[in-house]
Amino acid sequence: MNAIKRIWLAVTNPPAAKTLAAKELESARRSYLEHKTHAEYYSTLCSFETQRIARLEKYLEPSPESQP
Repeated sequence: MNAIKRIWLAVTNPPAAKTLAAKELESARRSYLEHKTHAEYYSTLCSFETQRIARLEKYLEPSPESQP
């Protein structure tokens, strides 16, 4: 009977607070990494677009040769 009680307690016993905290910390680290990846991607995209805008503005500037 004692073995059945131990098995029941092992199955139904909630995890310790430290175990839950460790799982939540791992989840937070994964989430941070995912969001950091997105931030780096969009930062690079913004840099690309800024360079493209500057290039196109320079291209569309009237050149001194075409002015009298």
